[in-house]
This record gives sequence, C-alpha cells and structure tokens, in this order.
Amino acid sequence: MSAFTKRWKGCVGVTLALATTFSTLPVASAAEQPLTVDGKTSETAAASCFEIKQNNPSAPSGSYWLYTPDMDAPGQFYCDQETDGGGWVMIGRGREGWTENDNGVGDPAEIATNPDGTDAFKPVQLPSATVDALNYNQPPKDQYQGTRIRRALDNAGTEWQEFRATRDQVENWSWGLSAYANWSDIKFDNPRLYYGFDRTWGTSKDRIIGLNLNYNAMYFVPRNEQNRQLGFGYGPFIRGEDNDTSYVYSYQRNGYALPFTQIYQRPKVTQADLKWPEAIGDQGTARKARVQLPNSYTEPMKWRTSEQTGTGSKGEMNSYGQAFGEVNGTVFVGGDYKFVQSAAGEQVQQPFLTGYDVNTGELVRTFTPRLNGQVKSLVGLPNGKLAVGGEFTQVNGEPNNGFVVLDPVTGEIDRTFNWKVENRGSSGTSYVKDMQVSNGYLYLAGRFTHVTGHTSDVAAFARNAARIKLSNGGVDWQWRPNFNGTVNGLNASDDGQNVFAAGYFSTLGGETAYKLATINPVDGSRLREWTWKLSFNLIGDQTGFQFDVQDSGDTVFTGGSEHIIAQYSKADYSRLSSAITKSGGDFQDLSRSPQKDVIYGACHCGDWIYEGSDMWQDPWPNYTNVYQIKLIAAFDAVTGRVLGEFSPQISGASGYGIWDSFTDSKGVLWVGGDINTSMGARGPQRTVGFARFAPRDAQPPVAPSALRVVTDGTTDQMDWAPVAEAGVKYQVLRNNKVIATVDEPSYSVAHQDGARYFVRAVDAAGNLSASTPVAVASQGQLTDREEASGEVLAYGSTWDYKLGTEAFGEDWNAVRTLVTGWSSGKAALGWGSAPLATTLEKATATSFIARHDLELFGIKGRDLKLTTYADDGLVIYVNGREVKRSNMPEGTVTHTTYATAAPSTATAQSKPVEVTVPAEYLREGKNVIAVSVHSNYRSTPSVSFDLKAEMGQ
Repeated sequence: MSAFTKRWKGCVGVTLALATTFSTLPVASAAEQPLTVDGKTSETAAASCFEIKQNNPSAPSGSYWLYTPDMDAPGQFYCDQETDGGGWVMIGRGREGWTENDNGVGDPAEIATNPDGTDAFKPVQLPSATVDALNYNQPPKDQYQGTRIRRALDNAGTEWQEFRATRDQVENWSWGLSAYANWSDIKFDNPRLYYGFDRTWGTSKDRIIGLNLNYNAMYFVPRNEQNRQLGFGYGPFIRGEDNDTSYVYSYQRNGYALPFTQIYQRPKVTQADLKWPEAIGDQGTARKARVQLPNSYTEPMKWRTSEQTGTGSKGEMNSYGQAFGEVNGTVFVGGDYKFVQSAAGEQVQQPFLTGYDVNTGELVRTFTPRLNGQVKSLVGLPNGKLAVGGEFTQVNGEPNNGFVVLDPVTGEIDRTFNWKVENRGSSGTSYVKDMQVSNGYLYLAGRFTHVTGHTSDVAAFARNAARIKLSNGGVDWQWRPNFNGTVNGLNASDDGQNVFAAGYFSTLGGETAYKLATINPVDGSRLREWTWKLSFNLIGDQTGFQFDVQDSGDTVFTGGSEHIIAQYSKADYSRLSSAITKSGGDFQDLSRSPQKDVIYGACHCGDWIYEGSDMWQDPWPNYTNVYQIKLIAAFDAVTGRVLGEFSPQISGASGYGIWDSFTDSKGVLWVGGDINTSMGARGPQRTVGFARFAPRDAQPPVAPSALRVVTDGTTDQMDWAPVAEAGVKYQVLRNNKVIATVDEPSYSVAHQDGARYFVRAVDAAGNLSASTPVAVASQGQLTDREEASGEVLAYGSTWDYKLGTEAFGEDWNAVRTLVTGWSSGKAALGWGSAPLATTLEKATATSFIARHDLELFGIKGRDLKLTTYADDGLVIYVNGREVKRSNMPEGTVTHTTYATAAPSTATAQSKPVEVTVPAEYLREGKNVIAVSVHSNYRSTPSVSFDLKAEMGQ
C-alpha cells in the first residue's frame, strides 16, 4: 500500500488536474452556485454575526463561521444573537491577566467554544489583526454602537453590567487600553434597583473611564492592589473573592476588584459589502509570508553585563549596552559596564567591550581588548576587522583617543591603517558616536575636529563628521563637513545620493541645519535645507535635538527629543508620518531590518505610543491609534505605521532606555541600554545590559502537489500529496475563496458545476504556501496513486534552468521555492558540446543551475539512485540538501566558483557519477532534484549536463 493512504479506492478512476489540463477554460468560467449564508459551516461562512441574524432572526447565540476578504480563511467565533437584537461578535473574555499585546493571548478557538463559566476565567483575546478583519473596513471610531463590555457584578455570576463606549479617532483595533485616549458615548447599564443607577458620559480622555464611582468605573490599568494584574476593574471600594470560582476577583480581597468580562463588537457587514479578489488563475495562488519580525519574547539569557558602570558614572549617557557590531560570526557588545556574567553566575572582568558567538550566544573568550572608557559605536570592516568608537583614551595600554580598529579574534590593535581622530578645540575631548560602512567608505560621526588617514600624516579638518576611503585608508579630503555641534547619528543612503545626520548642531558649513541635515555625498556641503517642526511648543526654546536618522528608500526616518519618531519624503522633505510616546521619552536609536521593510525605533519610553501625533504636550487631537511600547517598537518602513505584532516587554533600573539595536547575520535582533528585566517565553528574566530577540517564523511551508478531484455528480472528492512539515493544515479553495481548513490531505464537498479547486498549506505561524495549480472535477472515483518504481526520470527530460550571471538566490534548490524567471529545455543542457538538446547562451557565465520536480508516491523506506556525469564540475541537491559534488572545491559554492578539473564531454560521460539518495531525504509527493554545473575556467569550450533517476526497491 502506498504511504499516501486513500479514503476512496477500488474502482477505476480518472486522474485530474493540473493547470495545463484545463488551459482552454476561461479563468472565470465557474459559475458559483448560491449558498445559504448561515455561518453553520466553513463553506457557508457569513460576513458577520449581524448578517447571520439578518438572514435568520431566530438564530440563537453560539459559535458560527465568519469570513471576510481580510481573513486568510473562515474561522469560528462566538456570536451574541440576543442582546439588543443580536449581531455581536466576542473578541475577548476572561477575569484577571489580560494583555495589551496586539498578538492577543490564548487560543482564539476557545472563545467560540468556551465563552463563559469558571473555566473561561483565563483570558483569551483575539489578535488585533483578527479584530480588524472581522470589522472589514469599519474602524473602531465608526463602529455601530462602539465597543461593548459585559462585566459580572456578583461573585456567582448571576448579575451583569453592560458598558459601552466608542474609541474615537482610532483607525485600527489595539489592546492598548490602559492608555489615555479619547472615548465618547460612554454609558453604564446596571440592573435596576440592585447596583445603583445607570450613568452616561459624553466623552472622556482617560484609561477607558477612571472615575471613582465604584461600579460605574472602569480601571484597565495594572494596580498594586491587584498585584499588577490587568483586568476591567471596578472602583476602590468594590471587593470580590480571592479564589478560582468567584466571578469577581480580588487579590487578597483588595479594592478595585477584577470581574469576569466579555468584550464584543458589532460590525454591520454583509456579503454585499465584501470585495473578493479576482478569480484565481490556473497557476494558483502565490505564497504569503508574515512580515519578518522578531518574536516578542527575549531569548534565554546566557550572558549579561554588570549593573555597575565601568567608568563609575551613572546617567543616561552611561548605559550598560550602547553599541553592536558583527565580524566573522562574532557579535560584539560595547557600552559602559564593569564585567559580564553568565547565567550560571560566572563573572568575567572585561569592561566596555565583549564578543559573543552568533550561533550560540556564548562569550568569545579569545577576544580580550583592554579599554579605559565606554564604547559608543561598533562596525565590521570589509577587511574583517572591527572598528570601535567611544570615549576611551587608552586601548591595550596605548594612547588612543576615541577610535581604534581591533582584531576581532584577539582584541589586539590592528595596524593595517594608521587612523587617528582628534579634537583640537577648547575641550580637547574627542569621541566617535556613530559609524557606517557604505559605498566604499567608513563614515565617522561624533565630537572631533581632525582626522588623520593612512596615506598622509597631515590631519584633515573635518568637524564632527568625516569619511575614510576603505580602498587605501586615506581621509576623503573632498568630503569634510563642518558641523557646529556633536553629530549623534549619521546614515548614508543605499543609493549613495544622500548622507543624513542628526545631532545637537544648528549649522553645517555655515548654513542653517537645525539638528537634522542632508549632506552632499560629493563635497560634504549642505545638500538642501531640512525644515521640520519641533514636537513641543515652548516660547523661545531652542533646545530640541535629534539622536538618530535612518535611510529607508524613498523616505528617511528621524528620532529625537520630546518623544518623537518621524518619517520624511526625500523628494521634498515633507513629513509623512510621526508618532509620540507619552508618558515616555526620547527616541535614541533607529535601525533597519536586513529585509529593509521594518524600522526599529528605540527610546526611554515605557508606556504608550500615539501614532499620527506630532506634539508631545497634546498628542490627542490628531492621533490615529495608540499602542503599548516598552523601550522599542517596529514600524513599517514604507508607511511609518506601528507594527504592533512586535510587542516586547523590557524595563530598566533608571529609565534611560535602549541606545542601540542591531540585527545579526542569523536574523536575531539585539538591543542594548539600561535594561535589567525582560519578558521571556517562560516569564520575566534578568537580561542586564542587552537582550536578544530571535526572528519569528516567516517561512511559508512547501506547497501541496498532485491535487486530484473526482465527482459522482453529487459530491466532489479530492486528495493531494501531503506536506512533510509538522503542524501544517490545508486550506481548500473553490474558485476564489477558502471553503475549508483540514488536517488530512483529502476533502469532500457538495458538487458544484465548473468549480475550480486549489489547495495550499498553512503553518502554525500563519504563513501560507503557494497553492496547487487548478483542478476541476471529472467523473470517476479516487484510486490509490501509482507507486513509484523503476526509472522515474529519464535522460533527455525537460529541466528548468538559469545561467549563473548573478547569484543563484536564496533556497533556489528547495522544494518550497517557486521557479520564476527561469527558462526550460530538454537535456542535455550546456554549450560547446555535441550533441546538445538545449544550447545555452553562455555570455559571461561560467556556471548554470537546473532543477526538476518529481512526484513520487509509495516511497517509504526506498532510496533514489541518480546517475549523471561531471562536465566540468557539478553539485547535486535533493530537496535542498546536498547529496554529491564532483570536480568541485570544498566550502560554499556560488555562481562564480570554478570546477577543479576540465574533462572533455566524452571523458566525463565515460566516467558516470552515481549517488544513492537515502529514503529520509525524500518525501511523498513533490521532490526537487537540483544541480549547479560549473566550468573549470572562463574560456572552457564545453560544459554539459544530463541526469536520470531510478527508484530503489
């Protein structure tokens, strides 16, 4: 029996289905038959609870299927179909322990199945994105009857209060409910003659409503009386019971009791409001990955800094962790600390600068530099050395003023270039606060007046900013800005057209440049004036400053004083977006993700961030949303919007916040500053000085394959090749909508004439694979798939191929990768040999890659034998794993790697290359054989490739 088990078998069947089979069908030929939209099944999901009640006035309260175009698939939700005519969807419920994290908390399915009762006391909150999807283009500020909060009034849960209010101005749902915000249409409804009077307010700018009125009060704020647990608390004189069964909970019977609470919204959405995407083409849907963000929980602490500074000074300019850089697999952490300590308690007396293995997080003990002052900036150089900037005056016992280059293995001073930074001004103090390697230069920023390069002993006057040519180590004498104040942050744009600066200055080269400047990349002059508005309004005050600046393609982000992060157009320097933290603090650091789609903004802020605001004193008139922020947040690099899915919980001893953020080569986000506690996956942990956040899963699963559909005229039955990844489910699409999500690789549904089916995989993180190509039903029954045997891939087969004129690309040889922009042709492939079925246009390429998909079934425990030849050299991969290389050097192979031999085609073919691929490398359904073929030297006259595959017994 095949490992691919069938539910329907035994009769002759018709195998259906790939895109080419039905290429003559018009894309929109399927006339979808009308279904009763009652929400009782995934196939009949409604747009809202309201629509269900409109279609069926007698529909009872309970679990229903809902689906809007903003959702990846139908889901089950609890609908209150009784209160005020019904149509309410529950978005959260619980007693104490609520969160302000926009990812929500708990399993959303529990709301639908367990909306009430003592076993529902542990809070479950839908992710904010799910709430927005349910509301489908109806922002909270416009929602019918606002947000409804239902609270238990007595310990037995027999009496209830209804509270309603509208979240004014807010465009997206956020669980940041402890923030001071604008609310209107506030109303408390209590049981008559039982718990006092009803109460109605017009508006409030508070934490929902915080009036001292006992039952008619709403305190969603962590309080000491309730052990800092969040809940929808009553006033100071209301007490419940401190046990697991009381609907009104009081920690040690204190006031501000936390009742069991249910939260509802009432989106009035119907099918007529929904705008579904166009019909899916024959090729199916593309993969869909989540934005690559870090997990919100910090990684387990392996090493931390001391809580004593190495300088003995204490203040926000002397934070423990202030700089990160990476060289050859070591991440370096610089700052002002006395020693580092392991999780086991070992102390290593190495102040100011240490290195950690990028793979393990362990201390690199060979790296032992000795500095006498704090480190402010770090950057890896192209020659594999580490540049260090800061406020030190000695390194390894030698005089060194604020800038040095070190060997990243030993910490010894690197003497390749004789670089020197000086301050010949009245203070005599020089330091480097920021550095960047870009477009062949090392940029320096901070407080200094002169820089000496490797090519001359003459110091170049370059006040507070300079750059060095990495080709020869000489100062660029053509680029010598003259800032009249310290430059805190400097960032050269990717395209080399701009260099941005932020700091305490007010002029650049004698021209006005108030705290922000755009520097000409050619001569260091002011490129253009940057006029911007301060985030506070104090008459005659000119103390505003900017800490950092970050290029982001067509825009540039800035962060600075009085709690503002802002985004500007590089076309005209108009402000495109801004946000204010309150109560909070200045933005001190900006960094950009390797994917360049996320900006991280760090600050000494521990409360809320008001998106859309631009004034610290009064952020409420124009804010569009409010989120919790704990020292760092993520922002969309294009729109400037807060990405609330990254919601870490970090705090420090003195409130100085985070001073640097950095994403290493493994995608881990490092943050450093005044940190002593963070929230890990298992609870709070001591992460002093710096913390690490691993990247969340943003890799879609492999696409299912070999979809078959048959029908008896009443039922459409389908199956497909499963995906090997653990925990995946399958979404079945009919025409342009998902109709079901299933665990097994098969499904049956009522027949629909002309229906076009697709199947895609979804993992536990919500990433979507590409779908199968289209399949339509044909008369017959499903049968067992034919077991793979004998020759499954012959010589002369058609392969997808691509010339190696550029890097092969990420995961080019993996099953999950979609082949786009490739050519196809029959083997043998190559140039200069005879005979060739497909001759490649060599151009300047010295290599090419090729891949072939194989559908294999019934292969459990069986090997696959591959036979080919090396002309000149090749590397073979199966499902992304290397299985053989021949005539190729060891190590990483790229498109420019040369083969180690140059046999003629005839000689190569006379010496076959054989490899047995073990069964554990294979999978039921889609497999990929991929090869990279390489010439021995640029003018090699002939290169060719062909391969056959045979299934073992």
